[in-house]
Amino acid sequence: MNDDRIYVPPGGPPPADPRLRSLYVKLGEEKIRLLVEEFYRNIASSPIVWMFPEKLEESSVKSADFLIQVLGGPPYYVERYGSPRMRARHLAFPIDEKARRVWLSCYRKAIQTWDADPETKEILWDFLESFSAWMVNRSTEE
Repeated sequence: MNDDRIYVPPGGPPPADPRLRSLYVKLGEEKIRLLVEEFYRNIASSPIVWMFPEKLEESSVKSADFLIQVLGGPPYYVERYGSPRMRARHLAFPIDEKARRVWLSCYRKAIQTWDADPETKEILWDFLESFSAWMVNRSTEE
């Protein structure tokens, strides 16, 4: 059965983690941008690349702006693009659990080689897991 209704994950959006807001000061903008760039290099060869714009560099900058803001840095995303409303912005893409796992695997690879301490990596990974769960908008039967 093909069900095109919008799926809403149980539990609502992820709760705020106060540890996230301290990571920008700890890491700095360059390290965050380098992580996002590596993530997009992984996306380029992933099965979900079709969900992204042809010019991944633009997406990388936009995503880094968002992540910098989430991690306690300057509000680049809001200043340049308005309210994040990430779930609403991504409703046009059929994001199911399988796509979420691919997306997460691209970040996992990027985090593994990223120059950051284990605790920072864990805090960010926890955020990415809960954030990506909230982005799922299609149910899948596996």
